[in-house]
Parts: sequence; structure tokens; C-alpha cells
Amino acid sequence: MMRLWVNSYSRSTPVATSATLSTVAHVAIIALWVIATLPSSDVPRNSIANRVVYIPPPDRVPTQRSSAPAVRYVELAPPGPGFGMGPRMMGDARPSTADETKGNQARDSVTAPAEVAALPPGPDSVFSILEVDTAVVRSANSAAPAYPLDLLNAHITGSVSAQYVVDTTGFADTTSFTVLKATHPEFVTAVKEALPYMRFSPAKIGSTKVRQLVEQQFSFHIADTATIAAPVAAKKKP
Repeated sequence: MMRLWVNSYSRSTPVATSATLSTVAHVAIIALWVIATLPSSDVPRNSIANRVVYIPPPDRVPTQRSSAPAVRYVELAPPGPGFGMGPRMMGDARPSTADETKGNQARDSVTAPAEVAALPPGPDSVFSILEVDTAVVRSANSAAPAYPLDLLNAHITGSVSAQYVVDTTGFADTTSFTVLKATHPEFVTAVKEALPYMRFSPAKIGSTKVRQLVEQQFSFHIADTATIAAPVAAKKKP
């Protein structure tokens, strides 16, 4: 019995020795690793090397959503000779499409300008002598300015250049009277006093009577009575 126990113990001794050696070796390795990782005495305690720093991972950039593929439909030309939707013809020349034909017609066509209808002159329109077809004509029975007596006795002659509007009834518009040039104020007064009694044939554009701006010069001259009386006396002799 004792012999069996000794034999079994002697066979298990190498196994126990190997486990012990392995444990000792691991402890030695761990001790060396701890010693090697200890901070150096040259590095200050407040250094970053003696601190545990947590560095967060970078933010994840959101990716763009993938867009759904667009499906486009293309109209194919019908079978047969020709190009596109144009007329089907044979030959070397490329047939023109409907759009090209339409564009050529629009480019080559000439459109006559529309006739602008002539608008009838308004009642307040005033035309110059160059704009009317028939100008104003003074009537034969129209009044004339009277020679001022003071200037006549003083043998003073002169003239008045004035502008005024003749309306469609043949009367002068006294409110439009404007003096352009005058040699004496009394001559101007004589013209203004005679203006309401003057009669005219109104201007016309076509067959329509219109208002016209008239520029007229009134001359005041003294005739020699002796010169006028001699021809009259010669005619009365038998």
C-alpha cells in the first residue's frame, strides 16, 4: 500500500513543478511590465503623461440622401425613311423637320405693316399752316384795325406782328392774341379792338374744319392825298 502511494506521488511531482514554474514566470513578467510602465521621476506629476485623457471620436458627418433616379421618356421617330417627324422623302438632301419648316416660314415671310387709321382732329387741337390742307383766309367783308387819330395827325406810321388762333367757326380767339413785335402801343390797341370783328374762312384738314394758329402783320401807312387825287381827277375829265 505504501509503495503504491509513493509511486503515484513520484509521478505527479513533475506536473506540480511545471505549474509552479509557470506561475512564477507569469508573476515576473507582470512585475516587469508594471515597473516599466511606471512614470519617470523626470516627468512632473501634473504633466499630461501622468493623466488619463479621454478623446471623443469625431462627429459623424451626415451623408446626403440618395435621390431616386429620374426616368425620362424620349419619343422615337416612326419607322420608315426620313428624319424625325418631317416629311418622308428619298434623296441625298436631309428632309427638314416640322419645327425647321415653321421657323423658315416665319423667317422668310414678310408681314405688311398694319395701316394706322387717321384719327380725327380733336376740338382743342391747334395746327400750323404747314399741317393743314387748306389755310385760313381772311374774308373780304372782315373788319380792319382803325388808324389811331393821334398817330395819324402826327404822321406816325408803324406795324404790329401778332399771333392768334382762328377757330372752326371763322372767328378769332381773342384769348390767344399774342404780340410778336409792335412799333407803338396804340397800334396794338387798334388791332386788339378790331380782332373780335374780323371774319375768316377756317382751315381744313381734308373736309374737316380745324383750328389754326395764324401769324399776321398789320401795317399802318398814311397815303399821300395829292398823289391819289391826281389820277382820280384825270379820269373825271371828258
